[in-house]
Amino acid sequence: MNYKKITVDYTNLPEWVTFLRNDLNLKGIGVGLIHLKSGKGYRFLHKHKEQEEVYFILDGQGIIHIDGEDVAVSKGDIIKIDPEGKRALKAIEDSDLVALCIGGIPKEGYPQNPDSMSLIDDGIPDYDNPPHWYANDKDVINYLKNLKEKKHPKLKNKL
Repeated sequence: MNYKKITVDYTNLPEWVTFLRNDLNLKGIGVGLIHLKSGKGYRFLHKHKEQEEVYFILDGQGIIHIDGEDVAVSKGDIIKIDPEGKRALKAIEDSDLVALCIGGIPKEGYPQNPDSMSLIDDGIPDYDNPPHWYANDKDVINYLKNLKEKKHPKLKNKL
């Protein structure tokens, strides 16, 4: 069989990101379905080594913060971000946001970690500088500090 089919209920997605790597047995592209509740957003910025990403806004409104600039997005918008663009996505206060994120690079060498949920796992998180919408949120700052220590123990003294 030369295809794989799944069915997704876009109106009832789990919150945050649902990676489709395993469900679709992806080998050459990364695909994630994003559902952010109103007022919620990514807790850290990230960029990539090689992967460019394209975000398709399927429903709702929000902002995507790219290299210090807030770009308004709403249903029907498509935005491409270069690998080095440091980014984070957020739903506006009165609207959930549903998006599809697709990224691609040559499939050779990915995923770098065979246990990764995402096919393209070259993301470079910035745990030290949360998006401005969480800049003063002590819970998020502590969460990022703990995440940095857990995922990157050699960096914990550089907080």
